[in-house]
Amino acid sequence: MIFQKKSSRSTTILDKATKSAVIAALAVTSFTVSLSPTFAKTSHHKHSLPAAVVTAGNYSHRAAIKLAHSVNKTRSLVAAKPKSAHDLRLAKRLANQQARLAKLHAIHEARLAKKQVNLNAHQTKVAMQDRALASGNVVEAAYSLRGSRYRMGGTSRGAFDCSGFVRYILGHTGGVDLPRTATEQYYHGSPVASGDLQPGDLVFFKNTYKHGISHVGIYTGNGKFVHAANEHKGVREDSLNEAYYSNHYAGARRVLPAQMRAMALAPTHSGN
Repeated sequence: MIFQKKSSRSTTILDKATKSAVIAALAVTSFTVSLSPTFAKTSHHKHSLPAAVVTAGNYSHRAAIKLAHSVNKTRSLVAAKPKSAHDLRLAKRLANQQARLAKLHAIHEARLAKKQVNLNAHQTKVAMQDRALASGNVVEAAYSLRGSRYRMGGTSRGAFDCSGFVRYILGHTGGVDLPRTATEQYYHGSPVASGDLQPGDLVFFKNTYKHGISHVGIYTGNGKFVHAANEHKGVREDSLNEAYYSNHYAGARRVLPAQMRAMALAPTHSGN
C-alpha cells in the first residue's frame, strides 16, 4: 500500500505490521489530529487509512519508524525461537546415542587391532616352532614350545600332558616313536646316571600325583629340564636341583640315537 505525506518526503511502502505500528505510534503522539470523514483516494481498499493519519507530522513518522523497527526485531526473535522441549530432548538423546556409537566403534576397532597383534604373534611363534621341530634339535624344539597349555591326556601343540609333550617332541624332531605314558617311557631306551646326563635325555619322577613313575621331562643341560608341569604352569623349564624335583627324582633314560644327541648338544637360540 502506498501512502503520501504532505511534506516533501518520498513515498514509503509499508506492510500490515508497519501500518499497525504507524497507527499505534500516532495514537500516543502529542499532536491533535482532527479526523476527517474524507479518506484517501485509495480508501476503497480494505487496508486504507484515514487521510488524517497520512497527514500527520514528522514526529509521528519518526515514532512509527522506530516502532516498526521494534516489530521487525520481535518478528526476528520469534522466527529464531528455540525448539520445543521435546525437540531438545530428542536432539540430546541423538547426541548421546551418537557418542555411545562412536565409543563402541572405537572399542571394536581396538579389539580388532589387538586380535590382529595376537594373531601375528601366534603365527610368528608357530613358524618358529615349525623351524625348531624341523631342525632335528630336541632341545631347541622343547624350548620353542614353552608356554604351551597343559591338559591331562593332551598330545598336540594345543595342549600337552608331560608324556604327551615328550612323545610329541621326539616324534617330530627325529621320528622317535615313544610309548604314550610316562611309566611306559621309563622302560624305553637305556638308563643314564645323573652325573652322565646329556641334553635330550629323558628325566623321570615318581610319586608326584600317583604312586610310581608319574612324571617325565626333557633334559636341556646345566641341571635343567623342560616339561609340561601342570595346569597352572604349562610347559616350562625347571631345575633338577629344586627341592620338589630332587625329592621325586626317579632316574633318566637315553632314547635318542647318537646323531640326534649330537644335534641336541649344539647351542640353542631359545634357552635362557
